[in-house]
Amino acid sequence: MPDTHSTLQRLVHSLLEHDPPRAKSLCVTLLGDAIEPHGGSIWLSDLIELVTPLGINERLLRTSVFRLVAQDWLQSERHGRRSLYRLSEQGLELTRQASGRIYDGSPAEWEGDWTLVILPRFGNGSLDKRGEVRRELIWAGFGAIAPGVFALPRNQTAAAQKVLNKLKLAGHALVLGAHEMNEGNGLVISALVSQCWDMEGVARQYRKFSETFGPIRQAANRHMRPSQAFAIRALTLHEWRRIVLHDPQLPGQLLPPDWPGHAARALCGKLYWTVFDLAEEHLEQLLGQDPVRYQALKPYALERFGGREKQAESQAA
Repeated sequence: MPDTHSTLQRLVHSLLEHDPPRAKSLCVTLLGDAIEPHGGSIWLSDLIELVTPLGINERLLRTSVFRLVAQDWLQSERHGRRSLYRLSEQGLELTRQASGRIYDGSPAEWEGDWTLVILPRFGNGSLDKRGEVRRELIWAGFGAIAPGVFALPRNQTAAAQKVLNKLKLAGHALVLGAHEMNEGNGLVISALVSQCWDMEGVARQYRKFSETFGPIRQAANRHMRPSQAFAIRALTLHEWRRIVLHDPQLPGQLLPPDWPGHAARALCGKLYWTVFDLAEEHLEQLLGQDPVRYQALKPYALERFGGREKQAESQAA
């Protein structure tokens, strides 16, 4: 259907023109979302072919993967004149940590529990260390409620300990579980939400996501070309990942009833599964000639955004 093709092409072209993806971030998105479920490794030449239609030229990609290797996000193997790339152990661990926030979102139930991380002053160079811990904890979703005190609703002990272990500071911080005790009698942590997290900024990003990808969802159907479907999947996940990894994903009790993140997540899931099968066809056409490297899709990928079957049922209803 030419109209579908031209409409989608126009929408994707507009997206690439006004908000081109960053090469390093796009590489991580593709490796985690599309390549890891098929065994995790990809030849550099194939990666170049995948990202070129997304506005990333060969020179920029080569520079980006070189930097990702230097930063221990990727690891490379030389096979004669060819290079094979995959996520490093650190890259895999960071991808696993992010996957729940990307594909699952906040748990439906919350019993009012909080995780607190308290950083006393420690050692020489403490300001540098405290700044590094602060950045890592905020990336993990924690909010700073006071100098050296960070909070996140839900039991996030494991996430806090991973940050502290990574920075070799586990012996210099307190990780505590807490419940608010003075509700109705004084200040409660939930009253500090607007000070701890930039929820207005996150809300604007969610609204923009819906405005950008809503028309793409309406135009996407089974008459798409596989290459179009893959481009949409990659760009959708790339943008979605940028937003949700800056969203603390607070429980529903702490969010306004019209929180735009709910509609944006529903849209992202619908669009993801609308294009998924055709995007997989594109991957098969491009990468499937190497069955040793490109393996059958791992079942866990079918559970994303609530699962393909559940998404199909909701769209049919």
